[in-house]
Amino acid sequence: YTPDVIAKVAFEPGFGHYEVFGLVSNFRDRIFPCGAISQTTTCSGVTGASAVGAYNNTATGAGVGANARVSAFNKHVDFGLHFLGGNGVARYGTTTLPDATVRADGVLQLLRSYQALGTLEWHSPKLDIYLNGGGEYVGRGWTLTSSGKPVGYASPLFANNSCFSEPVSTVGTPGQFPVSTTGFVPGSLGSKCTGDTRNIIEGTFGFWYKIYNGPKGRLQLGPQYSYVVRNTWHGVGGEPHGVENMAFTSFRYYLP
Repeated sequence: YTPDVIAKVAFEPGFGHYEVFGLVSNFRDRIFPCGAISQTTTCSGVTGASAVGAYNNTATGAGVGANARVSAFNKHVDFGLHFLGGNGVARYGTTTLPDATVRADGVLQLLRSYQALGTLEWHSPKLDIYLNGGGEYVGRGWTLTSSGKPVGYASPLFANNSCFSEPVSTVGTPGQFPVSTTGFVPGSLGSKCTGDTRNIIEGTFGFWYKIYNGPKGRLQLGPQYSYVVRNTWHGVGGEPHGVENMAFTSFRYYLP
């Protein structure tokens, strides 16, 4: 509800570029004490659900990080490192993991997170090769309601029983599809597969090859391969994870 504030200090001592930074992020939640009651229950003098007594809850997250980039071998090789850690700063990562969750009483609970990235690049007049590896992590944050029900993020009491099962499709309702058929609706795992993310790790390799680089512009080709692993927090029934292999290619022409 307010802009994030970022402060950074950079150093260039003659052998690389270095940064140290910090950030502050504010969060706001609206709590309705009388919002989740029956129509016959009285709360703050009003019968039934209402906005009476509603109030704001705020929390302040913060994180610190560092970046470094160093060139070697007459600038033919570049090394890079990045790190960020803190509470309520996970969305600054490329995977946009959650910053916060909500406790049983409606109060915000910020989640601890860490992220890191390492890069290695090799350059020549015709060819640029790169190798990157990194990961992002977010911690648990959960509580129990007065009835013993877990709420929040990544509770070990959340159900993961159905994460390893393929849901069956259901028959569509009349009018949902063309008249000649009722069709099928994809199934859903429902509440039996929470699968809250613990970390995401990726390694990628690729290169850029300059087919032509001259007075008429630049033409280059860039294939890339990425391997991604998503791990989840353990719940009732296990901790599912996913693996993805991806291949990309780019063909670019730069105007002179």
